[in-house]
Amino acid sequence: MNTELYIAKRMLKGKSSNKKISRPIVSLAIIGITLGIAVMLLSVSIATGFQKEIRDKVIGFGSHIQITPEFGNLSFESTPMLADQPFLKDISNEKKVQHIQNFAYKPAIIQTRGDQKKEIQGVIFKGITQDFDPSFFQKNLVFGKIPIYTNETINDSILISRYVAKKLKLELNEKVTTYFVKEAGPKQRNLIIAGIYETGMEDFDKQFAIIDINHIRKLNNWGITANLFLKDACRNGFPVIEAQVVGGNENYRYSWNGSSYSDEYEIILCPIRDTTIQLIATDFQSYSYLDQPEQKSVADTAWLSIKVDSAFSCDCSSSDMGIDFDVVDENTLKYNFKGNTITTTLKTSGGSAKYYTGGFEVLLKNYSDLFVAKDLIKKHTTREFSASAITERNEEIFNWLNMLDLNVYIIIGLMILVAIINMTSALLVIILERTQMIGILKALGQGNWSIRKIFLYNGGYLITKGMLYGNIVTIGMIVLQNQFHILTLPQANYYVSIVPMAFPFTTLILVDACAFVTCFIALVLPSYMITRISPVKAIKFE
Repeated sequence: MNTELYIAKRMLKGKSSNKKISRPIVSLAIIGITLGIAVMLLSVSIATGFQKEIRDKVIGFGSHIQITPEFGNLSFESTPMLADQPFLKDISNEKKVQHIQNFAYKPAIIQTRGDQKKEIQGVIFKGITQDFDPSFFQKNLVFGKIPIYTNETINDSILISRYVAKKLKLELNEKVTTYFVKEAGPKQRNLIIAGIYETGMEDFDKQFAIIDINHIRKLNNWGITANLFLKDACRNGFPVIEAQVVGGNENYRYSWNGSSYSDEYEIILCPIRDTTIQLIATDFQSYSYLDQPEQKSVADTAWLSIKVDSAFSCDCSSSDMGIDFDVVDENTLKYNFKGNTITTTLKTSGGSAKYYTGGFEVLLKNYSDLFVAKDLIKKHTTREFSASAITERNEEIFNWLNMLDLNVYIIIGLMILVAIINMTSALLVIILERTQMIGILKALGQGNWSIRKIFLYNGGYLITKGMLYGNIVTIGMIVLQNQFHILTLPQANYYVSIVPMAFPFTTLILVDACAFVTCFIALVLPSYMITRISPVKAIKFE
C-alpha cells in the first residue's frame, strides 16, 4: 500500500495522535461542504425543472418549430398554404421529429350572451385538425373535454382558458357569441364551450383558444366552394343553370362537363332525358395583360343531377317567364313547367378549403435538438416557406429563462468558495495539530511532497464525505418534492403551482466533479505550510 495513503488512513482513524482539537473543525467543514453541495445541486435541479416546465408550456401553445409561408403577414392571421406538401414525409422521417400537425390562427372577440351587462375579451383562435396532439391541453384541462375535429364536418365546440371563462363568467357547455375580424366587417359565430384549460401562463391563457380549423378556412374564404342551381327564370326560351362560387380572389373561371376553363358562369339547356351537369370552378390570377392566367386556388367540383318527366318539353318561350319550384330538401328542388317537372339534386365535394392550412407545427423528441432540427427542416423545405423556432417567436421568455443559468452559476461559485474556505481552514488546523508528526516524518527522511500528499489525501477524503452526504440530501429532497409536492409557489407570480425539481443526472455529476476538483486543487496552497516546518522545532512542538 502507498505509504502516504496508509498514514492518511491512520490519521482519519485518529490513531496517530491523541489530540482532538481538529475534530470539531473538521466536522464543521464536512457540514459546510454537505450544505454547499446540497444548495448547488438543488439550485441546478430547481432551475432546470423550472426552465423545463415553462419551456414545455410555451411549446404546448406553439410547438418547437412552425413552418409557414415565407411572405405571410406578421400578425396573428394565418396566410393559407396547401396542406399537402412533398416535404412533410421527409421531415416526419427525421429521427429528431416526433409529430407534425396543421394549424391556423384567427383573431376574434368573445362576448357574453344574455341580458346582463355584456363583457368582451379578445382572443387568438388556434384552428386545429384531427392530427393535433392534445396531450398538453389534456394535462392542463380543468373542466370538460378536448373537442375532436375532422375535415368532413365543422364542429362548433371550442376550448377556452379559465382566465377567459372567469372574466366573462362563462360556464361549460355554454353558447358564446364570437365576432371574427374580416375586411367586409365582423362575422358572427355562435360557439359552444366544450372544455376549459389552465396552464398558469396568464399571458398565454388569456390570449389563446382552440377552434376547428374549418371555421377559419371558411371565414377566410380559403379555397373554392362551387354550387349549381337551375334558375327560376328562362333565357332565350331555355332553362338556365347558374354556377355560384365563393372563396378565392373572385376572378373565377368555369369548366362545364370537362370543357376548357372560360368566363361563362351560366349555361342554357333543354333536358329531354335525365342528365348530370358537372362544374369545375376555381380562381385565376395574371400579372399582366400579356401573361397567361395562372390558377390560384385548388379547384372545386359540383354536380347537378337533373331528372325530367317522360313527357317533358321545354316551354320557356318568354325570356322573363318565371318558373315555380318547391324545396324537397336541402339539396333537392322540384321545378314546375306548366304541369311538367324537373327535379334537381345538388352534390358537392364540400369545397377545396380542406386542402389548405395556415402552417405546420413540428414537435421534437428533445428540446436540445431545436436548432439542429430547424436546419434540417430548412434543407427539406423551399424558399417559399419559413421555419421559425419557438425561441424566436417568444424571445423575451427564453432570454429570461436563460438568465436563470446566471443565477445558478453565481450560487455554485459562492458555495464552492465557502467550501474552499471551510476545507482550507480545516486543513490548516489538521497541519498544526500534526506538526510533531510532520517533524518525525521529515527526520525519518520523508520529503515535503510526500508529507503534503498525506494531508491532501486526508482533505480529499473529507471533501468526498461531505459531497456524499450532500448528494444524499439532494436526492432525498428531489424524490420527496416530486412525490408529495411539499414546496408550493403562487402560480400567478411563478407560472407554476409547485416547486419543480428535475434530476439532470449528467449535469449533477458535472457539478459534483467541478466542485471536488476545485476544492481539492485549493488545498494545494495551504499544504505549502508543511515545507516551512523545521523537523527539530516540530519534534519539540507541544
